[in-house]
Amino acid sequence: MPFDFIEAKTLIAIAANLEGPTPPLNMPAIPVNWGIQPIFDSPIMGAYDNKWQLWANPSTNQYAVVIRGTVGEVGSIWEDLMAVMIPATGTLPVGSVSFSYKLAEDPQAGVHLGFALGMAIVMLDDTNGIITQLQQRVPSGAEILIAGHSQGAAIATLCRSFLEYSAILAAKKYTYKTYLYAQPKPGNNHYACDFERIVSNCATGFCVTNTQDWVPQVPLTLQGLISLNTPNPLSVIREGNFALAIGGFLHRMVQRRVKRAHLAKHSLQIKALQQTLQKQKHLHIAKSTSPLDLNIMPSLNFVNCGLPITLTGTPGGNPNNPKDFFWQHHATMYYNLL
Repeated sequence: MPFDFIEAKTLIAIAANLEGPTPPLNMPAIPVNWGIQPIFDSPIMGAYDNKWQLWANPSTNQYAVVIRGTVGEVGSIWEDLMAVMIPATGTLPVGSVSFSYKLAEDPQAGVHLGFALGMAIVMLDDTNGIITQLQQRVPSGAEILIAGHSQGAAIATLCRSFLEYSAILAAKKYTYKTYLYAQPKPGNNHYACDFERIVSNCATGFCVTNTQDWVPQVPLTLQGLISLNTPNPLSVIREGNFALAIGGFLHRMVQRRVKRAHLAKHSLQIKALQQTLQKQKHLHIAKSTSPLDLNIMPSLNFVNCGLPITLTGTPGGNPNNPKDFFWQHHATMYYNLL
């Protein structure tokens, strides 16, 4: 299942149409074999203004799950800014409840808190979530293309991991292929290796990046000795005062980000996500000891994930709007470069 140029163009065309016009770039047309509209178009979902669509290509028994990127709403932007690391497997407290999840086999894997919350919303909503809609609308044995642009790419990455380790849709015997456009960094290198074992080793997951786009370069990364596998020649240093000093610095940096991402200031968002999770009978839901008892990892070692597909962009800004700092990032730009 190698990289398919037609699939790649189709999915970024859907993403561009989902996100809306970006003048002066023309809105790409969606191939007619995918229909004139999605078979499911979600409403704005949950606390962080997430949205996704389900498309169908009956001639190939393919279905496309396409997740929208960041929009100019406070909740959507806040999801990006919650750039602290939580374990890729564990329990996440949300208000008065908590839910268990698994996004990687590696116990050292960590993922972006905001993107993990976005993944939970679009995957698990009892009415409009991806799992519910796949169960209702997609026949067994179908090929599911999972895609997203920008924030949607990071969420799509975690969605693919969730499907790998969850048994909820196992009886459907779906196969999956993933296209990630302009992906901001969704987790640490241990998570990336786990994800790439699933999708890159068998060429079913692709990270498509414009060389002139700044969004795939964030969140900013800070790597310390704690990020290295052991044993290694630096283990002695890691155990010494230098490592303790660096570890303390990392801890302070992470705590600053935690304060900026403090969920206590967003009780309405907590309540909305809590209601989503409580509806899910197939999840392990328990009472949370504290709505703020987040297991934050002392790491800012964020990296990109997936088999790289590089688009060589031409340097420069939007000729019609010099203040358009997302010119190189637009889904329409990615379509044109493809």
